[in-house]
Amino acid sequence: MSSKRSPVLALALTSILAFSLLTPALAANLDDGYPQNTAAPGRTCPNADEGFKTVSEYSGKTLICTMINGEKKWWIEGDPLPAPKPTQAPATNNSQPQSSGSTSTPAATTAPVFDYTPKYKLPASALSTMTVFENVTYATKSPTQHLDIYMPKGVTKPPLVVWTHGGGFIFGDDDFMKYDESAKLLEVFIKNGIAVASVNYRLAQEQMFPAAGIDAKSAVRFLRANASKYGYDPKKFATGGDSAGSYLALMSAITGDQPSPFDDPADPNRRTSAAVSVVIALYGNVDMFEMPANNKKYPCDQSKNPFPVAEGNDHPWFGDTTKPDVQAAMKSAGMYPFLKSSKALPTFYIFHGLDDCSVSPHDSMNLDKAVKVLKGKSTLTLIPGAIHGGAGVWTAVMKAVPAIKKSLTK
Repeated sequence: MSSKRSPVLALALTSILAFSLLTPALAANLDDGYPQNTAAPGRTCPNADEGFKTVSEYSGKTLICTMINGEKKWWIEGDPLPAPKPTQAPATNNSQPQSSGSTSTPAATTAPVFDYTPKYKLPASALSTMTVFENVTYATKSPTQHLDIYMPKGVTKPPLVVWTHGGGFIFGDDDFMKYDESAKLLEVFIKNGIAVASVNYRLAQEQMFPAAGIDAKSAVRFLRANASKYGYDPKKFATGGDSAGSYLALMSAITGDQPSPFDDPADPNRRTSAAVSVVIALYGNVDMFEMPANNKKYPCDQSKNPFPVAEGNDHPWFGDTTKPDVQAAMKSAGMYPFLKSSKALPTFYIFHGLDDCSVSPHDSMNLDKAVKVLKGKSTLTLIPGAIHGGAGVWTAVMKAVPAIKKSLTK
């Protein structure tokens, strides 16, 4: 088992694949659910010496009194520190081998911090209907390569949805599945007899392109190779995700068993199929150049976008987009060529808010059209008034779960 990162409780609110970064916001209140008057991430520790450690009775995590932006605050030991105004890009671990098409540019950004407290947490009543396997290691290059598996009790060999969280490749973790709309969707999946695996993957601060994609496909292969151990059906797999996680889900589903920049030759499960029969995509896209082009072609009312975006040439996952090698890597990450060469397209369920100012809904419209031109099956649901990460999108997904299950089990 690998050590688990604390959930960074923020919405997946970013312009995931555009040539832009979120403007860092104010310091976050990350103490979700912690009792008052106790140490919690983001709370001040004025009476403790810098470096003093304590174990939280609430979460079981080790907290360390840390100087953050000139103020002593509790922080989870081992987690990256917030940096609202970074003066330079943080160092990247480039010692690990990358596949062809990778970029060696240092990590492009530090995770933005949002003042956000979740409104909903997976309740005990829901957990009682599941068997949960936490911190399951699916690869060994990094301690961040782990996942959680949620199995519906009383269901023999349920289908499995492999879920990748959003966060612009720079924040988030597998614990997102326990909060807010993700948690509500998890409950609906479980009620419909569908198992879910929530995947933690390497963020751009740790390793840039194609690391997150390699992790997403490695997780699919690991889960299929270990189906008998956990009890789900290896022949009934779907990928799903929101925002940046939507790209990873689409990439995994479209590339399947085709050679791609996201296959790790050192993966012990590399001979295991990574193909899935269904993909669930929430406000994502499949082409790194299409997204900024659509944002310009179809201007959005930015007054509806609560998430400030700073224009620039630094892509959080790729780096300096003016460099030819970075542009080549971005081209290799485009999914339309893989879509055309696929011999067995999955069934697509695509969801997008019409007021999304981060990822244009035209990205999803174009994908839906491309799938249908190839005689594939795609259901596109556009939600009026819904912004990027909006609850209306998630509600539409929940309503579609019975249809998704039917596609998975036919």
